[in-house]
Amino acid sequence: MIITIDGPVASGKSTVGRLLAQRLDYYYICSGYLYRAMAYVLVTYYGYDEKTITSPTDEDLEACCMSLVYVYEDGLREKVFFNGRDITSYLKDSYIDKITSIISVSSRVRECVTSMQHTLASHYDTVIDGRDTGSAVFPHAEVKFFITAAVEVRAQRWLNDQNKTGHNFSLEQAIAKITDRDERDKRRTIAPLVIPHDAHIIDTSHMTIEKVIDVMMEYCTKKLA
Repeated sequence: MIITIDGPVASGKSTVGRLLAQRLDYYYICSGYLYRAMAYVLVTYYGYDEKTITSPTDEDLEACCMSLVYVYEDGLREKVFFNGRDITSYLKDSYIDKITSIISVSSRVRECVTSMQHTLASHYDTVIDGRDTGSAVFPHAEVKFFITAAVEVRAQRWLNDQNKTGHNFSLEQAIAKITDRDERDKRRTIAPLVIPHDAHIIDTSHMTIEKVIDVMMEYCTKKLA
């Protein structure tokens, strides 16, 4: 069983994805961590920068895919390892954010990440979140959600997340960054951010996390009955 959760940045899809997976006792895959891990490894271990990251070699991409290991344990946050080393704590860096946004439009990078996602999901009932999981990665998923919220709400959530890692921005800066990311995600030629035609849309602007999970569980129960 595959349940996909797509949505724009800071819509809350990862938060509800983890909780929904726990409620259902499913495996959880955070697509963002896989792309961030690719970006981190290519920069840290293979010497790429903002200019050269647009054209990683096939050999380097294959080495990354072969050596990255994604681990999720129920009730715990997911982790990513490279050559046995836990790199999870490095994946939320602002520079890695920038690199990730660059490589995420690469067809070759997306092929690598999609392959990892398919391999992981082949072993478990899975909840997976991202920006194209229901439209491109798992178009035949049994249940699809699209989570969204007002840009001001998402900007505040993004600010709260950044503050936890010591990065300070104004609300105006956050709104600008969120809006720019939204437009880039929608305009990209490869797997753009879209609402899958058969997805259930949930606007979380004025909903508690618990309410969102209740709505999702109710929909899953009806859909799978």
